[in-house]
Amino acid sequence: MTKGRLKIAVVKPDYGVTGGFERLLERIVGLLVEDGHQVEEQALPALLWPRAVWGNSTAAKVWREYPGFFTYAALVEDVRRLDLSRYDLVLSTQPPTFLADHPRVLALFYHQARVFYDLSERYGRMGEIPPRLHQIAGQEVQAIDRAFVGNVKHWLAGSSECSSRLAEYWSIPASRTSLLHAPALTEVPEDPPAWSPHGPIVCVSRHEWPKRTELLVATGHLLAGRPGRGRTIEFIGTGGRLDFVRGLDERIVADPSLAADPNPERFWMQAVRDQKTRRTQPEGSPNRFLGNVSDDERNRAYAAASVVVAPAFREDYGLTALEAMLWQRPVIVCRDGGGLVDLVEETGAGLVVDPTPKALADGIEQILGDDQLRAGILERARDVPHSFTWARAAAQLRHGIAATAV
Repeated sequence: MTKGRLKIAVVKPDYGVTGGFERLLERIVGLLVEDGHQVEEQALPALLWPRAVWGNSTAAKVWREYPGFFTYAALVEDVRRLDLSRYDLVLSTQPPTFLADHPRVLALFYHQARVFYDLSERYGRMGEIPPRLHQIAGQEVQAIDRAFVGNVKHWLAGSSECSSRLAEYWSIPASRTSLLHAPALTEVPEDPPAWSPHGPIVCVSRHEWPKRTELLVATGHLLAGRPGRGRTIEFIGTGGRLDFVRGLDERIVADPSLAADPNPERFWMQAVRDQKTRRTQPEGSPNRFLGNVSDDERNRAYAAASVVVAPAFREDYGLTALEAMLWQRPVIVCRDGGGLVDLVEETGAGLVVDPTPKALADGIEQILGDDQLRAGILERARDVPHSFTWARAAAQLRHGIAATAV
């Protein structure tokens, strides 16, 4: 190929969903193509099971005991057996694609297989999987990863939260990591509609365990019980815990005192299989579950929002919070929110609170009631589009590519 122009393989597991990461990756591939690189995607089906792993057949009954582990092991086999010799560079994406067998791997890194790493202790306590089985599986996954991660030439971390995980679990030195700060993916008008105090509280998130949308469900009920502060909370997104979250909403409608539980982990640290679920909207709830919506509908929600809340635990980055900032809407995140906290601290366009329904409710009231605080947040949000640009992301991507040649 022409000097400086590379033939690049993008390796990605295919889980049959299109979320924020998939949209981000599409834009990154576009940046590579704009720079003249030839890009081919190597998609690995992640939902074909049960199947043999490294020649060992696995019965469906055994696979169902811990599908997360066996799926990971199967993907490791698929990644390691890929013939990538015709490519100049491999861009790995979600785990375990950073284990690709190639002398020049650039890892676009947001997280390890989290239930075996930073979420492991909590996941074990939650009880979705027998604790001893989870412990053994985690040891196996970490041993597999450690055997091959040293082959990665350079790591492009999505946030300082992500780079800290590289150091914490694999002792990757700072010299082999750099940041790629992705801009928001939504189209935002140059002059968004003016902020209004009368709009709903909005949460754009998948309903999955570390996203902790359960906390905001309880927050809605706490606000409804305060004088003059009844407020609709709109949840945009779907996910594996959506029915569980709706069931929690129904239980709080029946017993409002549940929203004031002094141990907020009880809201989200629950296994789904044994809990009551619901698919319809209970009467008397301040929460509205809108499911999947079009980009236009999501943008209308941002435009109408009085506050956007992102309650996730140790989030990798937090594109929805960044999108809200571009719409010049105040954002609230939790103190243990990882990349979300990084975004708020870097921009100043939001509020950081404790990860409890009460703290979230207090933060919402503070933003709505404190004109000076809110004005400062909205003013700083106006600067965000000038800091988070695709031009900066392209330069960071080029730096990562150059670092793989060292």
